[in-house]
Amino acid sequence: MRYALITDDHVEKLYGIPFYNHLYSLGLDIQLFSFPAGESSKTRATKEKLEDALLSQGFSRDTTIIALGGGVVTDLAGFLASTFCRGVDLILIPTTVLAMVDAAIGGKTGVNTDLGKNMIGSFYSPQKLFILPEFLKTLPEKEWFNGGVEMLKAGLVGDGEFFQEFSNIPIEDAIERAIEIKRRIVALDPHEKGLRRVLNLGHTIGHALETLSDYTISHGQAVAAGIVLEARLSYEMGILKKEALEQIEGRFPPVTLSFDFKAVFDVIRKDKKSENGCPRFVLLQDIGVPLSCAGTYCQEVPLEILQRVLDETSLSTF
Repeated sequence: MRYALITDDHVEKLYGIPFYNHLYSLGLDIQLFSFPAGESSKTRATKEKLEDALLSQGFSRDTTIIALGGGVVTDLAGFLASTFCRGVDLILIPTTVLAMVDAAIGGKTGVNTDLGKNMIGSFYSPQKLFILPEFLKTLPEKEWFNGGVEMLKAGLVGDGEFFQEFSNIPIEDAIERAIEIKRRIVALDPHEKGLRRVLNLGHTIGHALETLSDYTISHGQAVAAGIVLEARLSYEMGILKKEALEQIEGRFPPVTLSFDFKAVFDVIRKDKKSENGCPRFVLLQDIGVPLSCAGTYCQEVPLEILQRVLDETSLSTF
């Protein structure tokens, strides 16, 4: 068995080289591969470079890929593992809160394109997943924010009590509960035919904001804005009560947009949940209660409501 340790050049300096040296000292046949950190590297071109590097070093079907890093690393390396030699073993070791509670859970892998985020990918579960809280000691503040947004989202779609109590829950307990919520939902719908779509709350608009900003807006900022805007859509549709909307708005920073309606709409109509070019959204009945929509868990929103909600949002920059 040969091991390919894949990480980005930021995590490589913090943990990748020491981890590689440790595994090498144990006698493992292992090599370290890295790529530039950041969402801009989550592309087919980066995947191709990694594949060529593996092949040139003689890696084949007896390979195990170890992905060490945040969501970009786990998504990209997971996609690579799913296609390299038609699929090789995968071990995920997420190093950020966001990756621990979201990217590494549920088997989604993928890369971005100029036309949208995560538009090319696969469902591919790791053989092993290690959640190690000691990695959190070196996380910058923005990474805590990104992870916190995804944990709050988990509460909004699967555990209202968790959402309400989030600020008072120790971080390791919060991570564990967020993982449990996602695993429970994924177990019921592993390939996102219905219920699992609730995990996309805030992501339809959020991914559009990331794409339009060329990923200068962080995932957490974009999804936080998306959650608030999609909650407002739920309210305008007469589904969500004003009190619940105000509670949701109070949990996230004030929403600001730097893109006009047409720009956002052109991206969201290409979202994977769209039908015939019409975007569909995860809507909320209440905190912790997504709208079922006859089991589809996403619904088209009238264009006039969508435009009004986006146009009424103050236009500035993040």
